[in-house]
Amino acid sequence: MTTECTGKSASALDPAASEAFRRERWLGVIGLLCTVAIWGATIPAITVLAPRWDPYFLAMIRYVAAVPVFWLLLRVFGGAGREAIPVRPVRLLALGLSMAAFALLYTLGIAYSHPVTAVIFGASMPIVANLVARLVDGTVPSAGLYLGMALVVPGAAFAMLDEGKLDQSLGVGGGEAMIVIAMVTWSWYSIMAQRWFKGASQIRITAMSSFAASAFLVGAYGLAGLAGATYGAWDDIRALDIGLIAILSYGVIVIAVVLWNHGVLRLGLSLASLYLNLIPAVTLAILSLMGIPPTLGQVSGAALVIGGILLAQRWPALARRR
Repeated sequence: MTTECTGKSASALDPAASEAFRRERWLGVIGLLCTVAIWGATIPAITVLAPRWDPYFLAMIRYVAAVPVFWLLLRVFGGAGREAIPVRPVRLLALGLSMAAFALLYTLGIAYSHPVTAVIFGASMPIVANLVARLVDGTVPSAGLYLGMALVVPGAAFAMLDEGKLDQSLGVGGGEAMIVIAMVTWSWYSIMAQRWFKGASQIRITAMSSFAASAFLVGAYGLAGLAGATYGAWDDIRALDIGLIAILSYGVIVIAVVLWNHGVLRLGLSLASLYLNLIPAVTLAILSLMGIPPTLGQVSGAALVIGGILLAQRWPALARRR
């Protein structure tokens, strides 16, 4: 149960419960930081794969390859709470469709947008998440969350700007709307997955959603193939291709989505979404290791993101002290 749903704070609980409350929140923070570290590798991986493999295939293979791993995890660890949680086919299909829509629309949105405008639209995730949470869950963001977003959103956009290309028109490539819709579907999934499967393990929630998403993505890939929109280097598959696809599947989908659901459960969607804006900083660090060092502006933007997240995270304690 998140603080956003209950409206309770650690100070309102007895000492033992207060300590458990703080421990659970910090576990959520650690899970989100791990999620950011893994998801930060997505952009470099897809950048290498995109010239050789179409976005429909890349969106599909990540989930299809994860299916047997999720099945094994369910067999070993996924039993918690499953007897008490009926799986309604309509709800499962809805979660799978929203997850598949995010994977496909976000990939296509990046492909058909100017890189800078795509980053700016992507940096609006906290705003989108808060709007969706307000409409779906009735969540009222705290003042600290608004102050954090005031730093996080421009910081995330600034962190990915290339000063050497600022004289170019940003333009609109047509994929920006896809990015926004993708963020809406992901925010809706994050809320409803916890509501509809309350009490289930995060492995079970993620696995079952991914099973349904895989079916939708296979269908989308098939339709794209019939339309002649797919391509692939099937006659020249490299070990690098296999390795990067494995990272995108087992790291980004299996590990990171489980940790994301874990973080949303403990911190709520609004606060958890702020952590996604650390992804530019992680991406910049990976690019630095690849021989592409960040600029001063990019480092400054990353610092704004980190400062905004810390402000939003610590605001309740600061408000109580004041």
